[in-house]
Amino acid sequence: MSESGISLHAHLPLAWAAAHTFPQPLVAEWMHGNLVCLQALAALESHEKEFDASATGEHAAGRLEAKVDLLLQLVGELMRKQQPSLPSVEVVLGAHEMIWEAAAPIAAGSEGVLTLFLSPRLHWPLTLPVQITGAQGTKVHAKLIHLSEDVQEWLERTLFRYHRRALQARAR
Repeated sequence: MSESGISLHAHLPLAWAAAHTFPQPLVAEWMHGNLVCLQALAALESHEKEFDASATGEHAAGRLEAKVDLLLQLVGELMRKQQPSLPSVEVVLGAHEMIWEAAAPIAAGSEGVLTLFLSPRLHWPLTLPVQITGAQGTKVHAKLIHLSEDVQEWLERTLFRYHRRALQARAR
């Protein structure tokens, strides 16, 4: 799917909204939020790895990290309860494109915005402007557009991390 062949296959909460224009200030706001989300997700996931390693020592730091993690989970749960939940759909997310099962057909050539939650632990959505490149019934293919260089880099890192994790899970 992507140039590197790495993609995330998952059922994720997702929403589509058609858009005809992408004002630069709004795109900049989305990209900042996306960057924060991807970096926070990486930090949370590296914390899990560090927390496992801290079992052999540094218990005080591990307990502090666990308390911060609990606080983040509670804040995330509070946010989930305040926002309407999105339906989870089958998604294939690549570094430059995405495929998903839409609730209704979407015409090729349309542009819009996808709101996508990558992790139940971090209730912060990615906001991805897309152009629909094809559709077969409700299966939609879209190209990610207007991503900043930083967001593109962090998205690729995230996909690689998930790909590596899936390979490790298969090896077990």
